[in-house]
Amino acid sequence: MQKHKMTSSDELLAYVEVLTRQRDSSLVRLSAMQSLLMLIRPESIRLFDVMKKGDRYSVILAAWNEGALLHFSDPLVTEDKFEQIAADSLLEKSLVKGGGYFCGIQGSGYVCCIPVLMDDEPVSVFEIQGKEPFSAEQIAMASGMVSVYRNYLGLLEDSQRDTLTGLLNRKTFDSGFSVFLTSALRSDDPQHNDRRSHKEGSHWLAVVDIDHFKRVNDTFGHLYGDEVLILMANLMRSSFRQADRLYRFGGEEFVVLMRDVDFADVKKKLDDFRGKVAQHVFPQVGQVTISIGFTSVVSTSTPAMVLGEADEALYYAKGHGRNQVRCYGELVEQKLLTEKTVHTEADFF
Repeated sequence: MQKHKMTSSDELLAYVEVLTRQRDSSLVRLSAMQSLLMLIRPESIRLFDVMKKGDRYSVILAAWNEGALLHFSDPLVTEDKFEQIAADSLLEKSLVKGGGYFCGIQGSGYVCCIPVLMDDEPVSVFEIQGKEPFSAEQIAMASGMVSVYRNYLGLLEDSQRDTLTGLLNRKTFDSGFSVFLTSALRSDDPQHNDRRSHKEGSHWLAVVDIDHFKRVNDTFGHLYGDEVLILMANLMRSSFRQADRLYRFGGEEFVVLMRDVDFADVKKKLDDFRGKVAQHVFPQVGQVTISIGFTSVVSTSTPAMVLGEADEALYYAKGHGRNQVRCYGELVEQKLLTEKTVHTEADFF
C-alpha cells in the first residue's frame, strides 16, 4: 500500500492540532514558534512583545531560535525594558500597518513581519528571516498559523480572566505564581531567604479587600456593587506596573504580585493605592475604602504560605480600624502577630 504523502495543508492542520492541545499561554507560544520553524524553515525567527507609548511602538525580544533550539526571555518584564523601534524599519511598518504581513529586504536577507493583533492593537509580532524571499505558499502558511495562534491565545486569555473585571482569575493563580517564582527569584541572595527577613525582600504578595462591601450591596444593590468592583480593577491597573500580576479572587478580594521592589517602596506603592481608592468618588456609593495585607515572597514560598501570611496581615488591618496597609513580617517583628494566628469566629469584613 502506498504511503500517503503529507501535503502543506496536512502539515498545517497537524501543527494546529498540537497548538490547540495546550492550555498554558507559554506553551501555546512555544508551539507556535516550533510550528513556524518546521513549516517555513526560515534562517531565523524572532518574536517580539509590543507596547505602545503615545504614537510610537516599543518592543522587547520575547523568543528566538538558534537552529532548532528555542529560547525565551523572562515572561515578567518591566516597562523600562522595552525599547523604541526605529522609524521606517520593517518591524515598525508592520505594526503601523496593523494587519496581515509586511515583507521586504533587510540587510543581506529577506524579512517578513507578521503582527499579532488583539482588539485591533498589536501585542506581539513575529519576524521571520530568510536568505531569499519566501514563496506565496510559505507566507500563506505562516499567516494562517499566526492567525490560529492569535485566535486561540485570545480564547485562552478569556478563560483566564475574571468576566466582570477583566483581571486574572483565581484558577490561574497557582500557575501564575509558579512563573512569578521561577522568573523573579532566580537572582535571590540566599542569605535573604530567611522567612523572617521580611524587610530584605524584593518580591511581594498583597491581598486587597474592600471594606464593608456587603453594606454596599445591601444599601445600593448588586448593580452598583459590580460597578465598584469594575472601577476598583481600573484603579489597580492605573496604580501598578504592567509586570505586576493583578487577580480577582472572587467577591471583593483582589491579589497583587510584585517583584523587584524593596520594602519601603512596596509599602508606599500599596499605601498610595489605598489613598487613591479612598479619594475616588464611586457613582451613587460615594467613598469606599480598602484594607491591604502583604508579605514577602522567597524561593521557598508556596501559594498557600504567602496567601496565608498576607491574609493574617489583612485580618489584623480589618480588626484594627480598616483603611490601612499592614505587612505580615512587620507585625511579627512587632509581636502583634505570632507565627500562626488562629482566627476566631469574629467577622471583620
